[in-house]
Amino acid sequence: MTETPAAAEPDRRFRLEVLRDVVQAEPAAAGLAVAPGEHPTGTAGAVVYVDVPDLRGVAVGWYEHAILLDAAQEAWGEDPHREGAECAAFGRLTSAIGAAMAEAMRTILTAAGLEVADAGNDYLPGRFLVTRMVTPSVWQARRDARFARRHESMVAAWNARHAAECPDPGCEVHREGGEPGAATNS
Repeated sequence: MTETPAAAEPDRRFRLEVLRDVVQAEPAAAGLAVAPGEHPTGTAGAVVYVDVPDLRGVAVGWYEHAILLDAAQEAWGEDPHREGAECAAFGRLTSAIGAAMAEAMRTILTAAGLEVADAGNDYLPGRFLVTRMVTPSVWQARRDARFARRHESMVAAWNARHAAECPDPGCEVHREGGEPGAATNS
């Protein structure tokens, strides 16, 4: 086993936190409930968090609503050996929900340009990891391009306004179409 240099770990964690934000946005854009953190109280839906302490990627899992979980736990409490039909039915239902939602989230995240891998956790079979962004999501790329165009438009409007008000229209900032505050001290 190789040791990770201490200086590299904060950088890796920061990159994974940025990736976590991207991962959280994709299921939300698809209409799924998403909560940050590792199973916060009362959460139902996708839970997305950085895989700490291993820093292998961003972990994604699904949690059923408390209404279903409470009913299942009541049934299991009344049948501690889980031999009855009701416990079997709850087991099938929660297993089917977990498998379906894990597959749905994997499909959504893969289509959005993210690399998805198995988490390798036998105790949480529906849990998986997002390890990197292969390509930007189409809706996020469109939103970022729109933001860049809006920023460029605002800079151009600012330059035009201040060029008209400048006592020296031939100054270096307005002659070269510089950014606001880009004047150099000579």
